[in-house]
Amino acid sequence: MNGQFHVPATGWLHALDMRVKLCMTLVVVVLCSVWGNWMFLAAMLVVMHVMLLTDHVPARHVGRLWAVLGPLCALVAVIMLLSMNAYGTGVLWQLGWWRVTSQTLMMCLVVVLRVAGIVLALFLTLFTTSHADWVRGLTGLHLPLSAARRMARAVNVVPQWFAIFRERRLMRASRGAGGGFAAFGDTWAALRLRERRASVAALTRGAQMHTGSAKPTVMRPAHMRLADWLVLLIVVLVAAGVAAMVALGW
Repeated sequence: MNGQFHVPATGWLHALDMRVKLCMTLVVVVLCSVWGNWMFLAAMLVVMHVMLLTDHVPARHVGRLWAVLGPLCALVAVIMLLSMNAYGTGVLWQLGWWRVTSQTLMMCLVVVLRVAGIVLALFLTLFTTSHADWVRGLTGLHLPLSAARRMARAVNVVPQWFAIFRERRLMRASRGAGGGFAAFGDTWAALRLRERRASVAALTRGAQMHTGSAKPTVMRPAHMRLADWLVLLIVVLVAAGVAAMVALGW
């Protein structure tokens, strides 16, 4: 793990403006949360996988995501099957007090597809957006540069923690000090130290220096290309179409 979710590639999703990808992710998350149509949820999963495939994101990164997401979805399904034994009337299988109905299976399928779709929508942006793109996109949303930098660092806190934890565990193991839970304290201390050093480095480069009324800016501000506007238009049209279908009770 390189300390960030971003996967280096040269595909069309990587070249897309961060604000468009963020809008796309928010739209997918909202639609998956609102509409419980299993065919729509399954179609969204297929579309997002195709998007990652055409963007040339290595399959091993998507596989690592599913290595965590798969057991999580299975756990959710098992909990629902055990706790919703009295839901529905079409009994398919029964063992004592526990029974499985067709309504329960359909509800489990919808929830699992919904969870998978929401998580994959989030990683659609995380996999294809670098730290610099996060800063440019957030400043393009009129956030102050200092806040944009903090948010861009916060996005990658989890992979940074795991990268530091692996490093500290190997260091402790090489000294014969044990590399298990004892490395947790070292990891948090090292993460705080890294954040402090990043803040000091930004200050030494003049991140907080203001010249009169001028504010610090990025070297290459984010700008929308024609392709970005076209993708944004497609996202808006899809969202409007799905909202119409939900309103009509499909």
